[in-house]
Amino acid sequence: MDVIRVLQLLTATALGGGPRQVFDLVRRLPSDEFQVAVAGPRDARFAADLRALGLELLEVGVDSLRAFPMTLRAVERIVRDTRADVVHTHGKGAGLYGRLAAWLVGVPSVHTFHGIHYESYSRAGRRIYLALERWLAGMTHTVINVSKTQDDEALRLGLARPGTSAVVVNGIDVDELAARPASDKAALGLNPDKQAIGYVARFDPVKRHDVLLQAFAIVAEGNPNVELLLAGDGPERARIDQLESRLHIRAVKPGAIDSKTNAYSSCDLYVASSSKEGLPLAPLEAMASGRAVVATKVPGHQDVVDDGTTGLLVPPDDPAALARAIESLLNDRERRDRMGQAGRERVRREFTVQSMVAKTAEVYRRAAASRRS
Repeated sequence: MDVIRVLQLLTATALGGGPRQVFDLVRRLPSDEFQVAVAGPRDARFAADLRALGLELLEVGVDSLRAFPMTLRAVERIVRDTRADVVHTHGKGAGLYGRLAAWLVGVPSVHTFHGIHYESYSRAGRRIYLALERWLAGMTHTVINVSKTQDDEALRLGLARPGTSAVVVNGIDVDELAARPASDKAALGLNPDKQAIGYVARFDPVKRHDVLLQAFAIVAEGNPNVELLLAGDGPERARIDQLESRLHIRAVKPGAIDSKTNAYSSCDLYVASSSKEGLPLAPLEAMASGRAVVATKVPGHQDVVDDGTTGLLVPPDDPAALARAIESLLNDRERRDRMGQAGRERVRREFTVQSMVAKTAEVYRRAAASRRS
């Protein structure tokens, strides 16, 4: 059997869903069938993780158009040097440079949307972005969407084409998560005698931490024995700090949580307030840890949370509705536990890393076969 050489090209390598998925693919694809190289901007943590697998991160920045010709040449050189049979891109910049370079070299490309985010652009910016993605879709062997709702959106917008798109839902290693020691509340900065609401997410505008803070302010008025854990970091950190001060509340913010302990075990309830998602890993990990989830009713969350069974879905950008849902579960432990158990079972049934890797491997096989034919 010929080995299939796959180049993974990322727009960002800092801690997040895309790098997590790539890392899981790299370490779990059958080594007798696939040879993987990884390229993207420098990140010490991600590079160290790859080095532990015997791989070096091939450094290239693909998040800017300012040096378009030079960046395209650099990516094309990486495609040639790695002798890639398939180029798999993640993120907007990687999707542009990687797919163009693959087309120039004559290699099939695969692109994963880890969320389709363009709503914050100007009207002209939205038109340009959608036109560019439709054009790139024409030179892409397979567009992977990480949820059914996202796949529907991509097809409706023309960012993927019927017959050339695939749904490969994000998955987690439930057994690996279960084997992690439970995190210590005090070590995270939480009071062991209080209930904790948790949110693990990059501090980014799309995550809408502001909505959660406003909801928590409402909850805290009638529930002084409740704390809010915001695990993560990012560009919105300063704005979140300022909003806390204006609302006269305090969230516990320990920064990014490493993968050696299970932080969800310190939470009584998990909450996600995003305005849009691809298919987020953190709610899956919370469910696998036996936690009920309250989330906004938006693409991505709708694919993860079974409303009324594994958690509750509420309208986005509605702090009052979010607060009501949080309070209803904080005050009903039996229901929380029941939802947590249902969530754990659902993740084991539908969102395993093994299934994600197997389906992605099949996409690679089809793409490589198209080149040979």
